[in-house]
Amino acid sequence: MLGWSIGFFLAGVVYGGMTEGAADLVGDNEQAREIIERMGGQAGLTDAFVSAMVGMLGLIAALYVVASVLRLNGEETSGRAEPVLAGAVGRLRWAAGHLVIAFGGAALIMLLAALGFALGYGRDAGAILGACLVQLPAVWVIGGAAVLLHGVLPRGAVAAWGVAGAVLLLGWVGPALDVPQRVLDVSPFGHLPKLPGGEMSWSPVLVLTSIAVVLVGTGLAGLRRRDMTT
Repeated sequence: MLGWSIGFFLAGVVYGGMTEGAADLVGDNEQAREIIERMGGQAGLTDAFVSAMVGMLGLIAALYVVASVLRLNGEETSGRAEPVLAGAVGRLRWAAGHLVIAFGGAALIMLLAALGFALGYGRDAGAILGACLVQLPAVWVIGGAAVLLHGVLPRGAVAAWGVAGAVLLLGWVGPALDVPQRVLDVSPFGHLPKLPGGEMSWSPVLVLTSIAVVLVGTGLAGLRRRDMTT
């Protein structure tokens, strides 16, 4: 988590420093301008650039949460979890220790990205913070899918990387290829409000958070009932 935190903070600083010159960076390249606007919304190039870069960080944060959740799978299949669970530590308590780092860590790295972005850009700190935090429900949904797979289908838990990879591909390549919105909506990130500049909508945020809770709860219920790898 320390390494990811440093990386996200520095990425925020770099992206923030690029924001002021976003118009010069794009220049007269209409294709690049359209891609940024599709990724970040139509509220103006600067806001669209910030939204697009924050969205990219959100997609990368999904990789962090999957890697952190799958530490559960690694501990179990390597046999390191068995002596821990043979003592006084229950399965849910053991899992909770990993999930706090996974889901809480995702919130931390996005907060640090917002801090770095605000330092690099030098303005609109509140708007940037909101843009970063609004990514979390989608990140948590991907993490919830990883928890579900580990809890219910441990042999297929690595498929969580496929889910994260597909979401990453849609988020990065989809706008460049002008993929229809109904395809982009397969990803939880496709439902998030485009901040800053766009209108804040709480409905998708609440729905995605609820989905993440259900996925995690179902995965933990499966973990509690199934046989452990020994």
